[in-house]
Amino acid sequence: MTDLLLGLTVALGGALLLAAGSELQSRAVHTAGGRPGDVVRNRRWQLGLALLGTAILTNFIALSLAPVSVVQAMSIVALAASTGFGMWAGRITMTRPAHLSLLACVLGIAGFVSVIATHPGESPADPAGRLPAVTSILAGLTLAAAVAAVFGRVGRAARFAGLVVGAMTFSSITTVFKVLVELVGRDGFAATLSRPTSLIALVLVLAGGTLANLHLQRSHRDLPPPSVVAAVSIVDTITATGIGIVVLGESTLPPYATVQLVLFGAAAALGVIGLGRLRRTPAARHVPTTHHRMTGIAHAHRLLQ
Repeated sequence: MTDLLLGLTVALGGALLLAAGSELQSRAVHTAGGRPGDVVRNRRWQLGLALLGTAILTNFIALSLAPVSVVQAMSIVALAASTGFGMWAGRITMTRPAHLSLLACVLGIAGFVSVIATHPGESPADPAGRLPAVTSILAGLTLAAAVAAVFGRVGRAARFAGLVVGAMTFSSITTVFKVLVELVGRDGFAATLSRPTSLIALVLVLAGGTLANLHLQRSHRDLPPPSVVAAVSIVDTITATGIGIVVLGESTLPPYATVQLVLFGAAAALGVIGLGRLRRTPAARHVPTTHHRMTGIAHAHRLLQ
């Protein structure tokens, strides 16, 4: 129980870092008009990247202490924090449907946690036997993310679909790392890396992570931070829960609990779709870039001459 509470505390800190990092990167991408060169040079984007990197590290620590499904469910805190940031900064307007969507997300994930916590399972003794399965899932999602990257370059709906695929890929990466952490804890770092399956898994982690991050950055151009965080946190949690139950054996569900899990998942998914319709406020949509501001000053100067 002590490890579980510590893992949840670490995951909570990671969720807050995820919200702050997403907010900073969203502002940077939107301000730069999505131009890659301007984005990567933006100090705000760089700070957001550092926060997201730290959030990933804290997530790995939490995974060594608590089940993956419970750790990922804590990302709902990131959604609440991101929504709060956006409202406080006046970057989004929360309508009644948006509030209902947020409530559906929170209740859905809370239900997920309660069902899983009350029906714990026993993981298989050998993590090496689970590594091929989670690696195969990651391979399939990486391929899907690559296809989405090619065919989903334009359009808000296409970017949102790519974000969902990217979030599923992020979740699959988490489950792979969960198994690798268990292997390192049992066999040691050198012995784990000597396994061909481990090396294949790490290559897929790099490829999948790159593609998932591409979808994340694209989504920041069209979607406000709460929409992005909602997709990442909820889809991540649902995917991690499915893999955790089916492959990792983290929960043993009787039929009635399975129905509950499906209903809670449907509520959270509907909430994500609802938050995906959020729009930035007019002031947030028309934030001038430095280039535009300088052009305006130069134009005014010429008028005065």
